[in-house]
Order: sequence, then structure tokens, then C-alpha cells
Amino acid sequence: MLFQSSFTESACIVETEDDRGGCMHGNVPNLNILMPKINNSELAVMTMVTNYPYLDVKEPDGTEYRLEFRDILAQKGESAAVLIGRSNENDIVLPDPHRTVSRSHCVMEREGERWWLRDEGSANGTFVRQQRGGAELDVRSVEMALLQDGDVILILGELTESEQPLFWQLTFRDPNVTQRVEGFQPMAEVEYSLSQRMLFKVTRQQRTEVKLSPQERNLVHYMAQRNLENGNQSAVCGYEELIAAIWEEPFGHVANEVNRLVWSIRAKIERDSGEPFYLRTVRGQGYVLDVRVQ
Repeated sequence: MLFQSSFTESACIVETEDDRGGCMHGNVPNLNILMPKINNSELAVMTMVTNYPYLDVKEPDGTEYRLEFRDILAQKGESAAVLIGRSNENDIVLPDPHRTVSRSHCVMEREGERWWLRDEGSANGTFVRQQRGGAELDVRSVEMALLQDGDVILILGELTESEQPLFWQLTFRDPNVTQRVEGFQPMAEVEYSLSQRMLFKVTRQQRTEVKLSPQERNLVHYMAQRNLENGNQSAVCGYEELIAAIWEEPFGHVANEVNRLVWSIRAKIERDSGEPFYLRTVRGQGYVLDVRVQ
């Protein structure tokens, strides 16, 4: 496996800019994002009140601290992009004496209630260790990667003398996800018509077609057919069979392309695509579609 660094979620809170070693907006030290030491109960209350996402950071040398988005978004706007890289022009600067981090390495972008990560053509890549399923995604292989609460952004920091990689580990935390999901009950049902090859969202008031691309439709149709063959019970569909069902010429297509289609479908049918209800991941196996089939 490429990723050998371990991560401890109980991040230490540093109190000085020197401990953090980074800057924000040019050469001005970003002192505001360094949280004072507080106990767990106070931190929980603060998190619930602010509702701003943050990063729990572990540097390649093991130093741990937290970076709040509160001040970044206050200055740049709620829909602003958060720039990450070696250059002081970034919002989050990663000090890099080994020159493994690119000047403009990656960017986090907000779209509605979701956050996405995009690699900016970095030399050594941006990776995400996904909290749900434990998969490790090379962000360069997709246009943008959806970030979910608990996902770890991995950026190469240095290589040891034995050529072992040491990473910057940025654990994405979004307090809004937990608050949205608690007590969640879907407000609409989703159903699929095999004969019409159409997906619908159904409420008490209306039945609305969900617009799908041809590849998305092939994926949903195959999974719905598998459910029907499984006695109207949700069937786990693996990557290989999904690739064969989606593309007429499956050769050359990979699992990340399936992931992108799944993320796109979730954005259309899920109330919270970070906590999917209808199209779920089965760790180490594939996906399950839990909709009514007609």
C-alpha cells in the first residue's frame, strides 16, 4: 500500500504561530485559526454553535493541531474556495523544506452544503483516504472528489532515508453533517421503472423524474434489475459487473469512474449525499441501490 502513515484523531491544540509554522494571506501570520486550549465539552459546544468546517492536521513530523475555516470564509465569503499549497498566497500554507508540496497544490470548493477537493496539477498528487469504506482515492484521477466528514486528505511531505513516504494528513470535519443527519427520515421515496428506464422522486404531492445521463441510467437500470432478480431485495453490485453494465466497451474503464457516477446520482436523489440513504457503499464489495422497482 502507498499510504503507510497512521493518524490519530485526538489532535493537539497549539497556541503559537511558531508551533504551527504556517501563514495565511501572504506573509501575515494566521493567528486566528489557532484555537486556544479548551476542554472537550467546550469544544463540542463551540462546534455546534459555529457550524464551520475545520481540518485536524497532522504534519509529517507528527505535530498535530486544528485549522478552522471560520476566518477564511468570513474574509472570502461562504462559497469561497480554500487554497492549499506551499506558496504564501494560499489560504492554508504547508511549510515544505523538502519541496514535495506544490506551490498551488489543491483547492477545496464549497457547493451548497457539500465540499469538494480538486488537485491543481500538483507534482506529487493529492490523495483522499475515505472514512466510509477506507478506500484511497487519487484525486488526479477524477475531476473533483466529494469530501465527507472524517475523510483524510494526504499530501506527500517528505521521504525518509529508507524511501518511506511521510504525509501531511488533513482530516476534514464538517459539524453540519452530524447535525443534519441526526434523526434523519427521508422526505421522499425514490422509485425506478424498468419498462420506462426512468428514475423518480415521489412525495405525497408529486412524482418527479430524476434526469440521468446515459451512463447513470445504465448503472441504475442494472442495479434495479439485480434487485428484482434478488426477490425485490437490495443486491450488492461489484465494480466489475457495474463497469460491464455501464459501458458497451468496458475495457479501460476503472472503479473511480463508477464512483464519479455514483456521486453524481447521489447529488440528485439524496437529501445528504455524504450520508446516503438510497445508494449506499458496501465496504470492500461495491454499492447497493435501495429504491422501489416497478
